[in-house]
Amino acid sequence: MNGSKEVSTSLQRFLDTCSKILGDQYHFIASNQGKELVEIAKKHASSVEMMVAIGGDGTLNEILNGLIESETTELPILAIIPFGTGNDFYQSSFFQKFHFDLFIDALTHPTVVLTDIGKMVTEHETRYFMNIADIGFGGSVVLSLTEFRQKFGPRFSYGLAILKTFIGFKRPHVSIDAGEFSYKGELLLAAACNGSIFGNGLHIHPGASISDGKLNMTILAKVSLLDYLLNVVKVKRGKRIKHPEAHYFESNSLTLTSDSEELHAETDGEYIRGKSFEISIIPQRLKILSY
Repeated sequence: MNGSKEVSTSLQRFLDTCSKILGDQYHFIASNQGKELVEIAKKHASSVEMMVAIGGDGTLNEILNGLIESETTELPILAIIPFGTGNDFYQSSFFQKFHFDLFIDALTHPTVVLTDIGKMVTEHETRYFMNIADIGFGGSVVLSLTEFRQKFGPRFSYGLAILKTFIGFKRPHVSIDAGEFSYKGELLLAAACNGSIFGNGLHIHPGASISDGKLNMTILAKVSLLDYLLNVVKVKRGKRIKHPEAHYFESNSLTLTSDSEELHAETDGEYIRGKSFEISIIPQRLKILSY
């Protein structure tokens, strides 16, 4: 759990219940520093049967990367308590509305769902993602979001970040190769989707499945920001954008290169940059607690 968040009464009651039921088998760790959860997950990947992530997409992304980097063959079950601002992966996975009582019952009688994992490689680093990796407009929003969160907190920051990005964003010129799909030209955003929802409730690829062994690609090429904004209500309702420069397809991999400047990108809301991106899928790599 991210230790910077205040523990609610219901969450504290849940933690106390876990301690009572599980005894010595239970251990709670609060993270107080950026990326600390990566090292915590990496350290304990081979020694626990289950990790419970209390947080949003950023918390999940850190734990995921720690688990994969541990190179543990049999990874522990990952359980999710949605305690973030958007919780987009939780929504994408079609979990029911969260209730602590149901979750505790699931802990004691666990069933799991095997989920695919995405992998993004740039010239700077390798990053894994559970939900969505986005290159272009979304990455620029995340870059601005980091700045605004420090000043205004999470509640109003996302809208401010979108507004700032909308005013200053210029579509970069890129080359894309994704098997049967290829493209060269201006790009608003390219999203490789394991889940279907990102950006605090936007259905960027309706119907994407976390367990089908495929990445669902959404390419908004020479789409203006005005076109995008005119379609935001539809996207929030789970509808595809109808535009000649909007492309939806499935692929196991995607390569994207910038013809000039470095591009902004994000994986599950965590910022990353680069001029070249290679995205692929690792089928059914992780077990997620189902409830």
